[in-house]
Amino acid sequence: MDDLYVSHPLRFRTEITDHTFNGRHLLTYIVTFTIIASIIYLVRSNRKSNDGLWNANKRFSWEPAFFARFRWITNAQKIMNDADVKSQGRTYRLSRGDIDLIILPPAMIPELNSLGMDVLNSREYHATGLLGHLTGMDVVRKTSFHVRVLLSYISPALPTLFSLAGARISAGIGNEFPQGYEWTKVYLNKGIVRCISEAIALTLYGAEMTASNPELVRLTHEHTNNVFKVCFAMRCVPRPLQPFLVWLLPARWRLVSGWRKLRNYVVPRVLQLKEAYSYNDSKRSTTVNPDVISSMVKDGRNEMERDPIVLTTLVGSIAAGSTYSITNFCCRTIADMVAHPNVLDAVRSEIQEKQDQVHGKWDMETLATLEKLESTMKESSRLAPGSLLVYSRVVKKDHMLSNGLQLKEGQFVTISGAARTMDPTLFKNPHQYEGLRFCAEDKTGESRTRPFSEIDNNILTWGAGRWSCPGRLITDMAAKILLIKLLHEYEFSFIDDQPLTRSAMHEFLYFHPEDQMLMRRREDISEISFV
Repeated sequence: MDDLYVSHPLRFRTEITDHTFNGRHLLTYIVTFTIIASIIYLVRSNRKSNDGLWNANKRFSWEPAFFARFRWITNAQKIMNDADVKSQGRTYRLSRGDIDLIILPPAMIPELNSLGMDVLNSREYHATGLLGHLTGMDVVRKTSFHVRVLLSYISPALPTLFSLAGARISAGIGNEFPQGYEWTKVYLNKGIVRCISEAIALTLYGAEMTASNPELVRLTHEHTNNVFKVCFAMRCVPRPLQPFLVWLLPARWRLVSGWRKLRNYVVPRVLQLKEAYSYNDSKRSTTVNPDVISSMVKDGRNEMERDPIVLTTLVGSIAAGSTYSITNFCCRTIADMVAHPNVLDAVRSEIQEKQDQVHGKWDMETLATLEKLESTMKESSRLAPGSLLVYSRVVKKDHMLSNGLQLKEGQFVTISGAARTMDPTLFKNPHQYEGLRFCAEDKTGESRTRPFSEIDNNILTWGAGRWSCPGRLITDMAAKILLIKLLHEYEFSFIDDQPLTRSAMHEFLYFHPEDQMLMRRREDISEISFV
């Protein structure tokens, strides 16, 4: 090639000229494309924003979404607090960087509850928020079968599951937490998630599948962990890049492996149950085990609801939506009480009084009589919800609200939880932790009629309306079993007397898995059992 250039200098110069000319043309094309794309983006942005709503977390109309995304990732709580103050109860738009959300005032919840799934769809939002196309949970866009099973079969069967769930959680506590009387450092989140996973796995797969099967229990919480790692990381990058960059995450590979392992457990079980139910139907027997898989196989009404792969995905989705949310809530409730010893002492006294009354044997009715524990659970969920955004929906068709706001198909609507929970007209000193505020003398009757597991439009722990959390009764049972056992049988302390702060990423608030506390068994305390 060098000889060619020496022998033909004119040809060499011509090739250089051609390359330069082509390079200039390429640069021209790039600049032209960028200008056209920018114009289209600005036009579309203005078209989306012509409803008169002011825009939170966007400095100027043509600001690149990357900056809004970065601010939201690192500082979502301050953004929401400032926006709530500025909006003064009015509707506004929130730029999250990946999507825009219409933030509606909590006062509109009754009207929103009256709208059907053909107008507002919660499943679509959950699939989008957890990046279902990357985490393998997109099937929840197409079916609410898992919701129907939880409400119609599992919640009514909880008394049947109570004793065994209590035994499994108690065994988990014995394995995960110190059994001596010396202060020991523990990773509270990691210990509690393994205990809660015992109850979740029992509920999902049944006593038979989970008996002496620690691998399945471990898979339940590791699967959830990988779902959120993928979600948290990929929410940081633009959607067009997500299908490519996701494969750089070790959590993505673990998630793929986890789905495969889960199918290896669930699919054979589904086929086994189908055969058993087919035989029992011929004998007119209708006995169904009180677990999600058994109920799904029995109640499947179409091909999708009978598909073993779909059922695996739905079971995994329930695990992802429950395991760490219950864990974070329990960790936060304990940490709040440890930071306020007077509240902790009052709750322990209440537990001890019940313990004496039932002689150490607790049933579900006894569990429901702890007003002080109920109050602390409500207060911790009020101050540290799992998400800053509640009642989130996707608009499925255009609809005019009573305040004159036109909802447009494809929009995302949600509500700021703090707009309700930090309202001084509803809660005195709303920014302060008052663990016993819900069982004060003037609220005792209200506390009894509205337990923690019930939908409360002032706290919105479970959302609101017909699509509120379908697993709230399971959460309530598992959390109370664990909290009663730990608070009664263990002492807690902060390392160097430094209270733990909550962590946040995107709109999610959580108890960091690497945060440690000190624990030791309490002396001269009788053990609790569940019957």
